[in-house]
Amino acid sequence: MKGWLIPLYFLLFSLFFSSNSCALPLPSCPHGQSAALTQFNNSFSVDCSLLPMQVHMTKKTISWKEGTNCCLWDGVKCDTETGNVIALDLSFSCLVGPLHSNSTLFLLPHLRNLNLAGNHFNMSPIASQFGQLTSLIHLNISESGFRGKIPLAISQLSKLLSLDLSENHDLIFEGHVFENVVKNLTQLRHLHLSYINMSSVAPTSFINMSSFITTLILEENGLQGKFPEDVFHFPYLQKFNLFEIDNQLELKFPKTNWSGPLKSLLVSAYLQELPDSIGNLRSLEILELLNGNFKGPIPASLGNLTQLEHLYLSSDNFAGPIPYSIFNLTQVQFLDLSGNKLVGSLPSKVSGLSQLSILRLDHNFLSGRVPSWLFSLPSLVELMLNSNKLNGTFELDKLSEISKLERLSLSDNALSSFTSASNANYSLPNLVSLELSSCNISEFPNFVRNLEGLYFLNLSYNRVHVIEADMFLKLKGLEVLDLSHNIPLFVRNNSEVDLVLPLFVELSLSSCNITELSNFLTIQESLNFLDLSNNNIQGQVTEQENNWGSNLVDLDLSKNLLTALEYYPWKSIEILDLGSNLLEGPLVTPPPSTMVFLISNNRLNGEIPSSICDPARSDYLLILDLSYNNLSGAISKCLGLRHLAGLNLQGNSFHGNVLDFCVERNSVLESLNLNKNDFDGSLPKSLANCSGLEVLNLGNNKINDTYPYWLGDLPGLKVLVLRSNYFHGQIAHSANKSHFSNLQILDLSHNMFSGFLPTTYFTNFKGMMNLANVDMAYMGGPSQYYTDSIVLTMKGEEIVLERILTIFAAIDMSSNRFEGTIPETVGNLISLIVLNFSHNHLTGHIPSSLGNLAALESLDLSCNRLVGEIPSQLTGLNFLEVLNLSDNHLVGLIPQGKQFNTFLNDSYVGNTGLCGFPVSKSCGRSDPPPAIYDEREVDSAFGLNGKFVMMGYGCGLVFGFSAGYIMMTIRKPKWLVGMIQRAGNRVLRRFKKNR
Repeated sequence: MKGWLIPLYFLLFSLFFSSNSCALPLPSCPHGQSAALTQFNNSFSVDCSLLPMQVHMTKKTISWKEGTNCCLWDGVKCDTETGNVIALDLSFSCLVGPLHSNSTLFLLPHLRNLNLAGNHFNMSPIASQFGQLTSLIHLNISESGFRGKIPLAISQLSKLLSLDLSENHDLIFEGHVFENVVKNLTQLRHLHLSYINMSSVAPTSFINMSSFITTLILEENGLQGKFPEDVFHFPYLQKFNLFEIDNQLELKFPKTNWSGPLKSLLVSAYLQELPDSIGNLRSLEILELLNGNFKGPIPASLGNLTQLEHLYLSSDNFAGPIPYSIFNLTQVQFLDLSGNKLVGSLPSKVSGLSQLSILRLDHNFLSGRVPSWLFSLPSLVELMLNSNKLNGTFELDKLSEISKLERLSLSDNALSSFTSASNANYSLPNLVSLELSSCNISEFPNFVRNLEGLYFLNLSYNRVHVIEADMFLKLKGLEVLDLSHNIPLFVRNNSEVDLVLPLFVELSLSSCNITELSNFLTIQESLNFLDLSNNNIQGQVTEQENNWGSNLVDLDLSKNLLTALEYYPWKSIEILDLGSNLLEGPLVTPPPSTMVFLISNNRLNGEIPSSICDPARSDYLLILDLSYNNLSGAISKCLGLRHLAGLNLQGNSFHGNVLDFCVERNSVLESLNLNKNDFDGSLPKSLANCSGLEVLNLGNNKINDTYPYWLGDLPGLKVLVLRSNYFHGQIAHSANKSHFSNLQILDLSHNMFSGFLPTTYFTNFKGMMNLANVDMAYMGGPSQYYTDSIVLTMKGEEIVLERILTIFAAIDMSSNRFEGTIPETVGNLISLIVLNFSHNHLTGHIPSSLGNLAALESLDLSCNRLVGEIPSQLTGLNFLEVLNLSDNHLVGLIPQGKQFNTFLNDSYVGNTGLCGFPVSKSCGRSDPPPAIYDEREVDSAFGLNGKFVMMGYGCGLVFGFSAGYIMMTIRKPKWLVGMIQRAGNRVLRRFKKNR
């Protein structure tokens, strides 16, 4: 046979047998297994409406017909010889119902692949009968609504190659069960455990995983402690994801001998160092490290990762210049170094970044000019350079060279101007988003008129004075426009025909000194969001005069000069903010569609209308803020029955008993503020049903009750304010260690509590012990629409603490009748910023353990009966701004050094046994010299704006707050200005000394 015929012969031979094999009948599914599948299917309903709509759903089991061969059913696969069911893929099949332990699913012993992901099994526990399916090599039950403890029986599936239990948020992996799983599943390649509770699992357990592990994905598992470095040396590891937002997990990368096939590394945990050894991972394609606490520069060895396509090092605290080697990564498509402390200029010449499509360098300290090579990147789609210190002229001619550019942000830089070498009209057909806020622009940029594809434009914080309708003639696709903080801004329609932008949905004109609404604004029928806050719009809202904004969903008219509100023209409104106007008269009930209604700081009077509880509202209304008006009367019981998430009634004249909130168990209510009213009686026990409550402010009322210890069962309670009421009696000790475990702010001042200080509570206050790693944000209401506040009184002056950071912790138990000693356990509350036990009957010594309160800024123990010497350990409190130990029986030498050298005689007056600086009494030996300072040395940032530290005098209440923690609104008397100035002097002296 000729040589060329041989391969042709074998080709025809193989085609003949393959075509005949296709004609062979499929094996028949065994009757018992077919029946098991049918019964399994009948135990569920099929309902796609209960599952995430963004996922593609397929009702696979609808094709299952009893009496037919189950091997032909959708999602079922059988062994080609025996007919046994070996694979079942019912992922995202809309199955709804519990998966019981007696399910016929477990009668399929030959199953090798089982995928039930993306269904809804009604919070069923994972049955231990899963352990009977010992032939399984792939098991995926993710996103299926399982809950409870993962059974030990899972460890019997010794043949598993992949296991996915992720996104069953109520699943718990106990430590001993996980240890058995990793010990027995010796063949495991892929393990996905994201979003299940593993807080009791020791991270060291991961060392015992299968050495074949290829994929390990852990996200939001609550792991705590140190993650073993040895995991990164596993020989086959290719993908590693670990995200822990609360930073309770410490992780370190290997500094030596780190190599291997790793292709994807995504980490968000407590990282402090990115070693040079990262450059040895030559197979790495994706590197994503975020929210780290790195010190120092980005390692230049990253330039060795020639296969890298995705580099994300955002918000990692990196400092120093950007290594030039990063710009040599020729395969990189996504490069994000935003939110660091990077300095210096960008390189003047770069080549080879032909694949780069997204470049984010925003929110750094980069300086110098925008380099020309940025305009020659052929694939660039997104360029973010905002919030840097870039300067010089931005040449629009070069911008037109980036033909694919879709998003550009140059905001918050020092660019001097936007120039063009010609009068050409530049057209960037793909540009859809342009951000030029805080760019010192004095007039509307002419080139913007021709950006026909633009849908997002931000020109806020500039000096644009005039906006005319014809500037937007070509911008038919414009959806979002931000012109806020351009003062003064005139918006007018200068075209012959009213210009209506058909897709225009969001407009921000806050802080533009606008006095009236232009025609251009009122005819935009498609607007959903409109911000007109902080302007000078005045007058009334009446049915005759106002007929605009019929499609508005979110409207902010706060901080204007509106005087009357008789009618709401906004029939579809969901979020309405009318706070801080001059509105008078009775409260008008908002439209039924309203979900967030804010009308605080006005002059409204009368009672809350009963229509606020109209059944037509259903459960739409979630947040109601009526604070600081002249409203009065008793509160309708229906308001307590509504499913509100936030209710703020402070600063009115409401009276009667506090309503029965949460009569039925309610996890919706997060914030309840009844401060500064005339409520009386006792507290309703129904508050214990408000399981989602985080902030409870009942201060400045006439409530007469004993300590509500039962509030300690609320798992998320962070703020409890009972100040200035008639609470009385002793605070009983609690044996429950989780009692008030998340509490951060406790204010019991100005009541009639007696007995000893509650020692066990100070042991329970875990929320005051570890706030160092908490994300900094404003504590408060359920949404971004308002923040909770606390009202304090100092020397008869009311202080409104309008915003409180989540890292703030305080205890104020002053002005009661507490007796006995200060417990040593108070020293465990190391995150405390404020501690006030003044005006009680406390005796004994000042505990030396108070020296452990490293974050303490204000300590007031005045007006008690404390004895002994001042502990020298208190000199180690480096942030202590305010100290008041006056009117006790303290003796001995006043400690010296650090903060103590800044405190004046006011801190110690009334302690006749104290001696040494700064009091006049000598200790009979050479006292240290007084600190030298200049009273005139006051920076304008201290003292004149009421946002910095204040020091009390004598037995006055003392609160020392840094400006970063709390914003204050206060009418400052002369005595307070003086105290602020003195505090400012002390801060300024320490600042200069540290510099």
